[in-house]
Amino acid sequence: MLWVVENHSLPRTAAFFDLDKTVIAKSSTLTFGKSFYQGGLINRRAALRTAYAQFVFLTGGADHDQMERMRKYLSALCRGWNVQQVREIVAETLHDLIDPIIYDEAASLIEEHHSAGRDVVIVSTSGAEVVEPIGELLGADRVVATRMVVGDDGCFTGEVEYYAYGPTKAEAIRELAQSEGYDLDRCFAYSDSATDVPMLESRATPTP
Repeated sequence: MLWVVENHSLPRTAAFFDLDKTVIAKSSTLTFGKSFYQGGLINRRAALRTAYAQFVFLTGGADHDQMERMRKYLSALCRGWNVQQVREIVAETLHDLIDPIIYDEAASLIEEHHSAGRDVVIVSTSGAEVVEPIGELLGADRVVATRMVVGDDGCFTGEVEYYAYGPTKAEAIRELAQSEGYDLDRCFAYSDSATDVPMLESRATPTP
């Protein structure tokens, strides 16, 4: 009889991934602009502005000022949206919109980290209603994302409850490490943006 003994004393490890332009080629939130327009959440003018914002996001550097403008724009845009309707639209169009823009290298890295026994955590500035389904699609174990305030009527108020950006991403990683037992010295982190330097520095293992 073969006996397998697991060493539960070893600390757990994880790989932390930014989402937009790191795992997928576009802004996850702006990618659903056309779907939100077709679902009646935004008008034609807002849809065109969203398409332009996507273009700027893709061609420009995601610096602090740009991300702050994006936050204010999206917060104002989603005010009054029914949360359940947003989730339904995302679920209906998820594969058609997201599958084609997943970077092959990122998908391979996620698979490699899972094979090595590491958890995969998506840490994104985009809203949870968009990031959580994408995380599930990617096979992520956990997701950290921006959360908007939802009113008693089930609609976004336009206020931000938690903004997953810059230093707050690093704080979220440290909190997860404490609650899940991750050894940050043996973890990995990936991002395309200078605004994620605090997240990258929160763990010591250099990214490949």
